[in-house]
Amino acid sequence: MKIMDLDLDPISRIEGHLGVHVKVDNGEYVDAKVGVSMYRGFENLLKGKDLHLAPNIAGKICGVCGATHVLVSTEAIEMASGIYPSPEAIKYRNLAYSLADLMYNNITVAFLFQAIDYSTEIVSKYTPNVYERAKNTSCEFKDVHGYPKISSILDNLYFGKEIYRSAFRLQTAFRDLATAIWLRYPQPLSLKPGSITIRDPSIVEKVKKFMKEDKEIEKLFYIMADLREFFTEYKKIEDDYVTYGLLESDDYDADYESMDMWGAKREFPPALIINGELVEDRLSKILLGVRVYVDNTPYDDWNKEYEKDELGNEIDKRHPWNKETRLKDKIIINNFVPTVKQYYKGKEYMPTTGDIARLYAYRLKKGKIRALGYEWEPRGNTVMERTFARVFTVAYLKEYLQQIEVNNSDLNPRKGKKGYKFAVGAHDAPRGANAHWLVSEGNKILRYQIITPSDRNFSPNRGPVERSIIGQKVTEIEISGLDALRIIRSFDPCSACAVHLEHKNNSIIKLIV
Repeated sequence: MKIMDLDLDPISRIEGHLGVHVKVDNGEYVDAKVGVSMYRGFENLLKGKDLHLAPNIAGKICGVCGATHVLVSTEAIEMASGIYPSPEAIKYRNLAYSLADLMYNNITVAFLFQAIDYSTEIVSKYTPNVYERAKNTSCEFKDVHGYPKISSILDNLYFGKEIYRSAFRLQTAFRDLATAIWLRYPQPLSLKPGSITIRDPSIVEKVKKFMKEDKEIEKLFYIMADLREFFTEYKKIEDDYVTYGLLESDDYDADYESMDMWGAKREFPPALIINGELVEDRLSKILLGVRVYVDNTPYDDWNKEYEKDELGNEIDKRHPWNKETRLKDKIIINNFVPTVKQYYKGKEYMPTTGDIARLYAYRLKKGKIRALGYEWEPRGNTVMERTFARVFTVAYLKEYLQQIEVNNSDLNPRKGKKGYKFAVGAHDAPRGANAHWLVSEGNKILRYQIITPSDRNFSPNRGPVERSIIGQKVTEIEISGLDALRIIRSFDPCSACAVHLEHKNNSIIKLIV
């Protein structure tokens, strides 16, 4: 078989503009290069602005991840200004964040974007032998979801089919409930440094009632559990993961000095995991270990301006607190994603981030994790494991929200010990580790840097996505790129976080912000 080159660009059923060039030789993907041909401009838009404007501006980065960026930016401002929210305000934030930025997103991605690739319309056309196997494979969880054979699940995954419609109704309900708290989604109106505005005092009981009565989450969860058992042909990459953690506890006070304490008490704890082993769980150390490289990109390098943070920790030249976003005068290379690495004890890694990273962290830090009667066990970093982790998180949060209790009597901001010149908001987006770093002087932003989870997963120079594609055996009769697309979508890409200025013929032509 001769070597085949494929340009899969643009890729549909993802957020933003993303492409990948792959090479296939003798029935195997032997090379992959991911590219995002858009430029991130928000880091420069924020320079010189008043601190309080950052969440509103940063929230416009994306029409999907807007609430994520508003929350992370808000936490950065809370650290910089020395204020933080009450326990009641924290619970409202957790409630809305769980509903929209996790449950809504994950159902949308898993069933409205990804599941199409496993529908009868796709499987019977490109891999007919797999569909024949599906017709002869009974579902382990048919008593829960009602589909007797794997083929009967595949028959209902495509646009407009029964499972698709069920997921569509469910994600709409999540979004509606979250919007009652955020007041607008994405780009929440209610969230502000140190507090949150609540207009519907009965919203907590409405959410708990919905979670108690809903049956669709369990059905969709066990549908995905059966698909997890059936589709096992995708390769594993290293069990290297990074997560900043998810959902604050009452102990959150936005103080940099106590970050490791309040970070560890998040519902999903922060962690750096290498070869399946937990090597670092201190949030501050994980954040100090971030490194950004711009070799072979349209960006210019920068000088090291800061040596240490306010606690005396060394700040590396490649760390976001030192990073400047500078475009070269002439743009030749058309990929605006930098290479993001994680430093640990003299070595640099490129770990996966996302729901699967959070489940690994939870299990290593807090013990076995269960949801709706199902115990999650690690099976490796593969397409279906990343996808199943996404839906498992929804099932876990269904039970989490049924137990939440909020007393809305006190939503007033709290005054912390101090503000910080070097501040960071770091909290997982649905896609994984998301952080905003800022350096301020008085009330002004001197520097603002954003490293999203898609920056990590889609890093060039053999980031997690490229490594997952390279070495994958082709499953199709005639190669169309389906395997590469399934891999890419399993990482829940959101390249729109980098879509702000479009260029053509080496010049900026359109401002979209």
